[in-house]
Amino acid sequence: MENQYKKPNQLRAFFTMMKYFFLAQTRNPATFAFGFLFPVVFISIFGLIGNSTPPINIGIPIESNRDNPITQAIKEQDFAKIQEAPKAELENKIKQGKLSGILEVETLESQPPQYTINVITSQANPQEAAGVTSFVRGIADQTNLRLSGVENPPVRVTQSEISGREIRYIDFALPGQIGFSLLSTALFGTVFGLIYLKKALILKRMFATPTKALTILLAQGGSRLIVALLQTLVILILGVVVFQFYLPHGWITFFELMLLSTIGLIAFLGFGYFMAGLANDENAAGPLVNLVSLPQFLLSGTFFPTDNLPNWLQPIANNLPLSYFNMAVRKVTTEGGDISQTIPYIIGLIAWGAIMYILAAKTFRWE
Repeated sequence: MENQYKKPNQLRAFFTMMKYFFLAQTRNPATFAFGFLFPVVFISIFGLIGNSTPPINIGIPIESNRDNPITQAIKEQDFAKIQEAPKAELENKIKQGKLSGILEVETLESQPPQYTINVITSQANPQEAAGVTSFVRGIADQTNLRLSGVENPPVRVTQSEISGREIRYIDFALPGQIGFSLLSTALFGTVFGLIYLKKALILKRMFATPTKALTILLAQGGSRLIVALLQTLVILILGVVVFQFYLPHGWITFFELMLLSTIGLIAFLGFGYFMAGLANDENAAGPLVNLVSLPQFLLSGTFFPTDNLPNWLQPIANNLPLSYFNMAVRKVTTEGGDISQTIPYIIGLIAWGAIMYILAAKTFRWE
């Protein structure tokens, strides 16, 4: 009787392995920490920070004249925080960057009284020094007009407003945390997970079965995609429900974020497969993963805008894979665009992913 060899169902093998890879991830503390705990903690901190404008901290020495129109006008401003203390103590604080400036007002004996204002600033905080100087000059100009009896000055400044939405820090930070969690899952989970499977000879045994190698790797990617989408969902729910993160087009924006997260994870997985092929054990994998992840976390606009970086560094920072993802997500959330406006960033992600998958194909080993 002739034996007929029946090829295994690759689709069934794919779903079976994806299920067990997913269960293995849920029991991995690193997946919980980097994928869920850290982003949730960061989002909570950034949401509590809010977007309030920091006050101008002005020190007034108790030895100086504090009963004058200038000091009184400054105290009436809500955004000016006054600290009255001995001058030596205030000078020590301004050297440490804890004060915007020190204000001394000298009253000259004349009729009518004249005032000389001395603003003391420090190089420890040049931005606040410029702000407090401009603020005091504005108060002095207003006081001069009032004391001079000028009710209708020849030059006036008017202000008009157009409708718009206030951009809070959470609107910037939350997309960065989605990228943070996706890259962490693609790198830490994939690299260390595959290294364990190789060391335990599990991958070698799988490869020895009729299951195709591509099916095994696709199952790995599919399980991580499920985890990544759950991470994105948790971060979005926390941001929207607790911190009123803005979704410009409601459910449409939500599904666009899910689509971008899927594309981002697929691209990031290329880095994970590549490094899993290069590293033989956890000791070698740790530096490799940090070498790829840390520069992206710091330079890709995850925690602060890339515009704050030096000009020579911005072209590099703006073309990292995580930068493309962060810019795409902010395009559909903070800027209120649609998915078609993210095509240049998606192309950048696909290009990075293609390069990494080609390199992974040349370096990946099953044992």
